[in-house]
Amino acid sequence: MSGYILAVAGAVLLSAALSVILPAGKMGAFLKGMSRLLVFAVLLGPLVSLMTKKELSLGSAKVGEDSGYLLECAALLSERDEEEIASFLESEYSLSSAVVVTRDPAGGFPIAKIKVNLSADGIIGQDAHIDIADCIRTAIAEKYSCGEGLIEVVWEE
Repeated sequence: MSGYILAVAGAVLLSAALSVILPAGKMGAFLKGMSRLLVFAVLLGPLVSLMTKKELSLGSAKVGEDSGYLLECAALLSERDEEEIASFLESEYSLSSAVVVTRDPAGGFPIAKIKVNLSADGIIGQDAHIDIADCIRTAIAEKYSCGEGLIEVVWEE
């Protein structure tokens, strides 16, 4: 019974709000008439259910997590990050790289792992690249606010 009272009150309030907001032209008159029909239908709802011996009810809907969508979003964010990191390494260190970013699809898509495969092409001298891996790891950790333990830098021959 309280649901019925709330439905009637809601329909009446909606109708009153529409009559104040709507313009005075033909469209306004049409919409005001439709809102009055809505109120009338809500008022007649219990009478219809008494006559047909059936209860009028709306089906319940389950609200859940769309894991496919979350996985797709995580993949898109990972792809964007991979491109950004590869571009950063090319511009900052003149290194070509293949980057793989893995994001967790839950809780705001945090970075789970970053793997950077650096190409040794263009490195001059035997030990010129020893400190670069640590510099890259530190720069990426600062840029993406993740721990250096999540970042793996590998040199490919």
